[in-house]
Amino acid sequence: MKRLLCFSVVVLCLWSVLPLLAVDVSDDNSYVIIETQGYTVHWKKAAQMGYMQAFLTGGQNSLIGIGSRALYHSSSYAGGWNDWAAMTEWEVLEEGGGKAVVQYISEDAGSKEYTCVASYYDSVPYIKHELTVTNTGNTDVISFESNHDPMFEPNMDMDEVMTWAQPFPHACWVVNDGFVALYGPEAEAAPLSERDGRNPGRMGLNHNSSGKSLSKGESATITYYVAFGAGDEKDADDLAADVQDEPPIGGAVSPVGSLTTSWGRIRTGY
Repeated sequence: MKRLLCFSVVVLCLWSVLPLLAVDVSDDNSYVIIETQGYTVHWKKAAQMGYMQAFLTGGQNSLIGIGSRALYHSSSYAGGWNDWAAMTEWEVLEEGGGKAVVQYISEDAGSKEYTCVASYYDSVPYIKHELTVTNTGNTDVISFESNHDPMFEPNMDMDEVMTWAQPFPHACWVVNDGFVALYGPEAEAAPLSERDGRNPGRMGLNHNSSGKSLSKGESATITYYVAFGAGDEKDADDLAADVQDEPPIGGAVSPVGSLTTSWGRIRTGY
């Protein structure tokens, strides 16, 4: 009986002290909501789809201001600029053990369909994006072009956008609560631009060298990373050394984290 009691105490203690390694996925009328141990992000469903709010755990303010668009992809072709439009569908592809993989699909005003597969981890501040462009029209298009793959607009006041060329192009902006960053291991540059000469500007990644001519039904893919983290530009720069590492999945988790179905999946019906 004493052994059983001791075992019960140990299990209860482990329940209370082990970290909850779980990524929670839910949605409402406006957003797909991803919650991890370090941050909560809102992916906008309406045009232009993409991250529209990002809160660090314990922080009161979003690292992104609400606007018509924040993170998005865009190309200049077929007589004008064509951005990500509204999200047409989304799906949880994987969830459990401290990781969730979510797929978002959108079309633009021309003939490109964008499929973004985002991998979220509970243990790190960076998010892996695998972005596929498919030509849905009858005229050939270039998959990636015009320095807007992707583009990120802060929609709020901040001091400046920082860019680096090594070990590969990356960029960030910093506000009081932390930083927002883009990392492009396959990119050729991390451009920034001013919006009509006003601060703040915009930051992006240039994947033009990865651009391929696509006929109808053909696709091309790039991989880049987005991060929402605590700290300043030095922390964002240092993170470039880690973003391509796949964080360890599983291991010592709480009983909730080890469930095959998380609360996020139960709530959304996936």
